[in-house]
Amino acid sequence: MLIWVAIAAAVAIGAALWWSRRGVAAGSSASPARNAAAGNGAAAAESPGAAPAGEDALAAELGTQSTALWASALSAASFDYAIPPEHEPVMLAARKALAADPLSDKYFPRRPMLMPQLLAAVNDPDAPPLKLAGIISQDPVLTGNILRLANSVYFRLSAEPVESIQRAVVVCGTDGLQSLAATALVQPVFRGGAAEHNRFPAVLWERCTQASIAAEVCARQWCPADRQAAQLLALLSALGPLVTYRVVEDQYRAQPELRPAPAVFLQVIDRYAGVMAARIATLWQSPPRIVAALGGEPPGDALVRALRAGELLATLSLLAAAGRATDEECAARAAAAGIPARLYETAWTRLHPPQD
Repeated sequence: MLIWVAIAAAVAIGAALWWSRRGVAAGSSASPARNAAAGNGAAAAESPGAAPAGEDALAAELGTQSTALWASALSAASFDYAIPPEHEPVMLAARKALAADPLSDKYFPRRPMLMPQLLAAVNDPDAPPLKLAGIISQDPVLTGNILRLANSVYFRLSAEPVESIQRAVVVCGTDGLQSLAATALVQPVFRGGAAEHNRFPAVLWERCTQASIAAEVCARQWCPADRQAAQLLALLSALGPLVTYRVVEDQYRAQPELRPAPAVFLQVIDRYAGVMAARIATLWQSPPRIVAALGGEPPGDALVRALRAGELLATLSLLAAAGRATDEECAARAAAAGIPARLYETAWTRLHPPQD
């Protein structure tokens, strides 16, 4: 419960910081259409038929490659969407749990009481940057996690190690510290799952981390004012498949005689992950545009495009790292999805920094 409270605080802080700087933008939530095609999880999947144009191409490619990555994480060398009859009760129970209104506190706890203090620190334009650092420093575990991230290959911006939160403010800036705090707070919940599929949370967490970086790179070009929002969206978006996975996992615990079927996880994730991400955002009273972007609205919005492009680049990166696709194949899939070559190279370099 404490982990979920921390996550709620991180997401709300990020939303408030971005919202206060971005201004109010109208939006409405909607369920995203995921066109995840069944196929071999051992390689980057090819989109079936002719690729649709524009944003449809990006959404379709993201769905296809995400399915390939999830299938690999679920140890499914190959699969189809046919659900064995004995697994239908698990599917129905998972759908019922995910459709429940109000949402169960088991998966969606209430907002934390400490949030007002944290929101005040990031919303007060006259507050010194070290005020947020002081709040973070009260939690030694959070401080340690943030410093580890600040010195990681993805986030490190200085040749000198970052050894204090105060130093992190200087090196990363207030916005950078907020991003580090959100990432550090989300990370603990991506613990291992059941023995049958214990790689899924770890793979999802790695994609979440890389997607937040790639989405920020894309936002720099397409919507510079929304860089922080793009990072926040990537973190919040990852909670959708995670919660959906947990719900299916719980239903299988109630049926120990059944060996979990990857097809059940894949179908439920495909159908409900985006919906759950938007519902979490709504429950935590996120700005309307954040909720709408998680649902792919409005069509053609640069922020939505940055989120989807970031998630696609992260997915391709993980497939390449696992030897399931070559760099050339990843570049071709990104180009087919409408990501410009120069932007692809910039993001790819951030996701694969040179090793010392």
